[in-house]
Amino acid sequence: MAVGASVAKGITPYGQYVLQNIFAGTPHPHLYGTVLGIGYPPPWGLMCGEMYVLSSAFAPNNLYAYVLALKLPVIAGELALAVLVYRILRKEVEEKTAFKAFLLFLFCPFLITTGTVWGMFDTLALFFVVFSAYSLNRNWKMSSVYLSVASVLKLFPLTLAPLYAVLIYKTDKSFKKAFCFFTVTVALTATFTFVPMIVYNWPLSNMYNALGYHVTAMSTPYGAQTVAQTGIAGTPYDGVVVFPYGAASPFNVFTLLNGYVSAAIQPPDISIYLWIPACIAVYVFLLRANRSEREVSKFAVTVQWSLLLMLTLFTTRVWVSEQNLTFLFVFFALTVYLMRWDLASVHMLWIMLLCFVVVHVPAVSFLWLPYPWTVDSASVFANGPLGWTRLLMMTMLTFSWLVLSWHFVVRKLRWNT
Repeated sequence: MAVGASVAKGITPYGQYVLQNIFAGTPHPHLYGTVLGIGYPPPWGLMCGEMYVLSSAFAPNNLYAYVLALKLPVIAGELALAVLVYRILRKEVEEKTAFKAFLLFLFCPFLITTGTVWGMFDTLALFFVVFSAYSLNRNWKMSSVYLSVASVLKLFPLTLAPLYAVLIYKTDKSFKKAFCFFTVTVALTATFTFVPMIVYNWPLSNMYNALGYHVTAMSTPYGAQTVAQTGIAGTPYDGVVVFPYGAASPFNVFTLLNGYVSAAIQPPDISIYLWIPACIAVYVFLLRANRSEREVSKFAVTVQWSLLLMLTLFTTRVWVSEQNLTFLFVFFALTVYLMRWDLASVHMLWIMLLCFVVVHVPAVSFLWLPYPWTVDSASVFANGPLGWTRLLMMTMLTFSWLVLSWHFVVRKLRWNT
């Protein structure tokens, strides 16, 4: 909300904003204090600015209209994703299965909660990721464009670029084509990132520090405990990262132990880089793997390897935002639909992920705009004597979906080497 209002006035999306000044015409108990800008490339900040202009044109100084406007791209992304999945599966499998997938993606409570309710725009980036995966073996150039658009919305889809490059190499036996896919994707992502900064004359230093936590997310013990208990996290633009370990990452067990057992129990600093060699291991594994004896479509192969990479990434990251797990869920569901397997595991997965959101936020905080007391109530509980139960449930749910997902990947899918 602060970024959109600021960008509409020509201010950088990577600033520090005084809420009571920005929303002086619409005072609210929770729109007070100083907050930081986005941790994404600038396109999302620009979209927020456009939504502020849109809401101001129809209903100036109306917080409800502004919040609704901010969610319009998210809702459009959810609808577009459901339609895209339907059209793909109708060609890849059959009409009946495609329609089932359409209903799941349209009405899945986990996707609705993180998207329409919370306003997180991961499904918007996910739409372009799925489009990229489907286009990979048909038109690698357009696939590269789609993946770069997804990466400039949410930076971590860029980890799929090396994976898809290897898939191109193994399919076409063309190192040149694979190299071009990777370099074009990275170049376009960089272009979409830096051009808005140059056009609007925004300083690059703040953007660099804001995006840096994607690689080096770690916190002090105090930061980890405080953010885990209150549910509020951020990245200051002075180079000192306070974004914590935990949330939907298996490293949240350290947050639980650190906050309620001993402050000395912490993950080693080197763990912030664990996801890098883990992803590289998946790329090497793919390079050495042979095609499974069970013949599946090229798109199914792409989806399965994407699932493996996303699962590896979210297992080894020190911080995982629960809305990011929509990428894991969608690739998991697509794999099940493409292989025509039982949907029980898909439903179990979204239920676990939804329960995590309800516990972590906590869910009552979604009512903060009409009922400001809900955030205060959630914070009191998180910081109170029973706050440990919330962290314990977060840890249990995290390891539950990890076990379910890894069991599915290891036992159900075939990875011949």
